This record gives sequence, C-alpha cells and structure tokens, in this order.
Amino acid sequence: MKLKFNNGKFRIMQIADVQDTQRTSDATVRFIREALKKAQPDLVVFTGDQVKGYGFNLMGGDNKKKVTECINKLLTPLDETGIPFTFVFGNHDDQAFSISKKEQFEIYSSHENCVAYNADDEIDGYCNHNLEIKGEDGKTKLNVYLVDSLTATLDGTCDHVHENQLEWYKNTRDRLKEENGDYVPSVVFQHIPVNEIYELLIEVPKGTPNSAQGYREWDGKFFAVNPERVQVDDRTFIGETPSVPEENGGQFSVMNEKGDVFLMLFGHDHNNSFIGEYEGMKMGYTQGCGFNVYGPGKKRGVRLIDFDENNPVDFTSTTLTVEDLESFDVGNKLKHGFYTYAPTSVDAVKDIAKKKVLPVVAAATAVYGAYKLITKKK
Repeated sequence: MKLKFNNGKFRIMQIADVQDTQRTSDATVRFIREALKKAQPDLVVFTGDQVKGYGFNLMGGDNKKKVTECINKLLTPLDETGIPFTFVFGNHDDQAFSISKKEQFEIYSSHENCVAYNADDEIDGYCNHNLEIKGEDGKTKLNVYLVDSLTATLDGTCDHVHENQLEWYKNTRDRLKEENGDYVPSVVFQHIPVNEIYELLIEVPKGTPNSAQGYREWDGKFFAVNPERVQVDDRTFIGETPSVPEENGGQFSVMNEKGDVFLMLFGHDHNNSFIGEYEGMKMGYTQGCGFNVYGPGKKRGVRLIDFDENNPVDFTSTTLTVEDLESFDVGNKLKHGFYTYAPTSVDAVKDIAKKKVLPVVAAATAVYGAYKLITKKK
C-alpha cells in the first residue's frame, strides 16, 4: 500500500497504550472509532502496549486465541475505515503469556490495511521498520521510523534500543539519502522514551501544580515541564515522571547526528502529553488511550500530527481527547474512576505502602470489591 501526500498534506494519528485483553473495553473501541471519524488521518500509528500482557484475563486456556481476539477487536475501527495503520511493540506486548512478537505481528498483518513489516530478522526486537511518504514527484518527502524499544521488567526497569538497531537506522538513513539526493526528513515512533526526555523537565518544589513525583534515582524530587523548552497550553500535562532506560544506549545522539530525524514521539507513560525541543530535536509524549488501564481520565486521547509536503519539518500537532467528543460515554463509571486514580507504577504503589500502610490496606480491600463488581457487571 503506497503512502503519499494528498494535496500536499499528510496526517498521522498516534494511538498510545490501549493496553487491553480479549475482554476489550467497548469505550476504547468507540473512542478510536469516533476519533478516526473526526480526524480522518492518512496513517495510524499504534505506539505499543496494545496488549495488556500481564492481564489476568489472558491467563490460562488458549492464550493465542485470546490475544488474537484482543488485537482484532482493537483494530475493528481500522477495518471499517480501511485507513492504513502500523505499530510498534511495547514492554507489555512482550509479556503476553508466551505469545511471541512474531505471532502477534502475524495477527496484525492479517488485516489488509496493515503496512507494518519486519525490516531485518538479524537485529534485536521485532517489527523495526520504516515507511516512506511520497510526494507528487514520486520522491520520498517524509520518512517514518517504527522502532521496537524492547522491554521492561515487571518492576519497570527499561531496556534501551540496541546497537544493531541503531546500525539499521543509519543504513536506512544513508540509503534514503542516496536515493533522494539528500537526507530525508524523518520522524521516529517508539514506546519507551529516550533518557533525554528529562531535558524537557525542570525540578520543582513538592506541591507545585502540574508536577509529578520522581522515583529511583529521582526519589524525593518533583518535576514539571520546562516552559522554555515545551510549548505549554491547555493540552499540555505531566502526571508521572518518565520511565526511561536504566542505561542510556545513545539512541538520541545517533538519531540527532545528521539532522534527518526532527521528531521523536513516545507512549509508555500514560499520564503525559507534551512536545518540547532539546538540541534541535523535538520530542514528546502522547497520553494513553485505553479505558481498561490507568490513564488521565477524560484527557485520554490520541495525537494528530500534520505535515506539509514542501516543509515536513514545520509540522503542527494537537491532541484529540475524550473531552473533545460531545456526550462521549466512558462506560462503567466505577471502573473509569478507579483507572483514573490508580497508581501509575510499581514504584508509586511501593511509595504509598511505605507512607500509608493502613489506608493502603483499606484501599486494597475497596479495590478488590470494586473489581469483583466490575467483572460481574461486564
């Protein structure tokens, strides 16, 4: 399926962290359907954690059948519209109860409008690939890299993009230059952010509005977006500190070396939505979309990125949220409330337990009761 600018314009919709099981949230599917109808993108990019790999509902029985049902339900709105889509894997896709990434890839690729492919079997991860967006003259005007940012342990420790993946990127970059006469303006989508995302934040006092608490090496610190590097508006928010690789593998430096990559977009941390600039590179987050996992309430949404054929680097971007869709029904209100205020990570749970043992016991009891009620009603 050939991707090209239409009347000089090309729109990408990023969908992050739907994170579901075969008992897929009706609200998530409805939101994707309505967002597609309203935004009319030329390409949809899922940036990982489509499958809630740790989900109890996926355990036991025919795991592959369950994962297949989950993915197919999430893709129903794409099947209905025929809009081309691609995807990357997230850390929770990698935890999908022995259903390999290759097997999951085969499920996605069975859909006619899937344009994803695995570019190189010899490099780490799966489904690393690039997509070329052609102009009217047939040359590649915009290139999109889809990178497998690999996995994370259950306690949240993240891997980094590996050396052989970066070599694949450089080889692709140089091939595109040779074919098109110059470096091709490029965008990177992946799940886990690069370490340099912290360069878009500033440390602030505890209790500062629109800030998030740090953990691990940032324990006891609080962060907000840096208004000198991030364009702050009513759609900019940070609800959790970035969960980045434990070791900096040098991806940012490599991809910033020649100036071809001008934008990097991530998912992974569901309660964050912003774009900023560091060392000439724009990068940022798209908030979570799924209703069966923690997220920013009615600020759940998708990101729209608009490119012009004559100058793709001068892009515009905004988010489309639940609040933008009139009278959108979030479904089970109890479940929606629980996932809006649920802890964002294992570190957050540990911190709550350390400081407020008795309330945690009471909260755990309430959560268990709510869970039983939710699953009984669903």
